[in-house]
Amino acid sequence: MTTKAYIPEYKISELYLNIWKSGKIDRDQFQQIQYAINSHSLKSSEERKIVSRLLYAVRRGWVSVMD
Repeated sequence: MTTKAYIPEYKISELYLNIWKSGKIDRDQFQQIQYAINSHSLKSSEERKIVSRLLYAVRRGWVSVMD
């Protein structure tokens, strides 16, 4: 499975909004976000904050990862 490392900032903010509204994130999006963090491809501090919030919400159970 190939995953793009770079997610544009506008896409991250849209992704955050859609995920937060639905309370769900699909497994591909979740893996893409994890890969972006691990590869250090997030360019701005805003991108890192958004991704950090998403991962925190998953850990807390506020957002569920769907298959």
